[in-house]
Amino acid sequence: MKTFNWMWREIAFRFPKYAYEGLPWPRLSIITPSLNQGRFLEETIRSVLYQGYPNLEYIVVDGGSTDNSIEIIRKYADHLFYWISEKDRGQAHAVNKGLAVATGDVVGWINSDDVYTSRSFRTVMSYFSRFPELGLAYGNRILIDENSCVSGWVPGLPFDPESSGYNICSETAFWRRRPGDFWLKEDLQFAMDLDLFVRVFRARNSLHLDKYLGCFRCYKENKSSTMQDVCSREMVDCWEAEFGTGHGGWMAKQSISTARMVWSFATNPGSIAIPYFYRRFVLRRRGL
Repeated sequence: MKTFNWMWREIAFRFPKYAYEGLPWPRLSIITPSLNQGRFLEETIRSVLYQGYPNLEYIVVDGGSTDNSIEIIRKYADHLFYWISEKDRGQAHAVNKGLAVATGDVVGWINSDDVYTSRSFRTVMSYFSRFPELGLAYGNRILIDENSCVSGWVPGLPFDPESSGYNICSETAFWRRRPGDFWLKEDLQFAMDLDLFVRVFRARNSLHLDKYLGCFRCYKENKSSTMQDVCSREMVDCWEAEFGTGHGGWMAKQSISTARMVWSFATNPGSIAIPYFYRRFVLRRRGL
């Protein structure tokens, strides 16, 4: 069933010729690992390509899917920098395979059931262009359900392990490539993002953007729901390896005021407010 959603109007936004003071837009590499996610993969791909970013290389690493994923990837193959479908050793290995062929100045990684918000690349890359010392930029996330309807939003605050838990999300995070760059640890099944972004955070200048850059899909078959024991064990181990046991822990909640939640709702009508009201009051009345 295709549901109404204001976010996914098929419009490629026009980019100005230059990023900042006559500088060209930096090259951006986006990597999508995927395995049998055909029902969501096309929406992910379109959320990348429809950004209209002028210096993009998009890499899709499929783990040998047996559903309709390959058909979808081939549909967009002419717009991809690189794609492959072969058996791999898991999600972290797939991302590393993408990193091995990426040539971008900045890298992003989005899973094949998540999506970027419109204009997110323009927002993020304007900062990387303006501030050469910036090593990591990350933002806020929107929560969507399996039908791509908005179910919530997470404003977020700058990551501060001294006082609160982990809040850098892969679908909202971008990092500048450096010689001898970081790789994902392939023995991790769930906490590879925490491990990677904490290491990047500790080694480089970082910036939290109070912008909604990506959408995380919440549904009962995703790894967050089916691998909770593995998630908790790996997250605790990675957190304590980096910060010890004297901190609040990876799950410590940041204090987000009601006023800030309401402000985010009110100032993001197209991406949050209207889709959220539509899901809650229109679709529910229809029994959907």
